[in-house]
Amino acid sequence: MELLIPVFGIIGVFGMPAIIVWVALHFNNRKKEQYHETLRKLIDSGQELSPELLRSIPGYAEEETEWNDFKTGAILIGIGIGVALIGYVGLGSKVVMSAGLLVLTLGLAFLIYGIYDKTQNTESDDV
Repeated sequence: MELLIPVFGIIGVFGMPAIIVWVALHFNNRKKEQYHETLRKLIDSGQELSPELLRSIPGYAEEETEWNDFKTGAILIGIGIGVALIGYVGLGSKVVMSAGLLVLTLGLAFLIYGIYDKTQNTESDDV
């Protein structure tokens, strides 16, 4: 019985991210299928497809937004600070704190690149 505790712990730690990703992808795919099925029924019925009608169908996805380095940097900075604080205050582990500082540094890099890229794009638009 005591052998099962570490086994379930390892399965939980490494299996949970896989389960979360699978659930997210499954429901996203289901939403797309629902949209296309509704669209197929509208086409079969001969109804005119206006942009407003398409937007009103459940599962309609707007155009993908472009990668936002500011947002990514801010999220990574927040995660890095949180992990570093957990490592420093909660666990007293320098390894966990170092991992948090690594993520924090990546966030700062994204933020700096976002600022640099924004200034480059505005300069090229002015020319």
